[in-house]
Amino acid sequence: MQIYKYCHCLLFVNLEGKPITEYLPEDHDGRRTYGFVEDPTPDKGRPLRANAAKREPERRERNS
Repeated sequence: MQIYKYCHCLLFVNLEGKPITEYLPEDHDGRRTYGFVEDPTPDKGRPLRANAAKREPERRERNS
């Protein structure tokens, strides 16, 4: 969660109440359901965002 700025229940929302899906993988159910919703505060949250590219292969391979 500290990498992707999302969790399974999509708690991060914009001012309109739409869940932020910008950081979700393209094949994620939340992204398919809500479409692409941009993060209005990209500079806040995600303290480990610099690790996202490095961790992506692990995320895709894990059974979760």
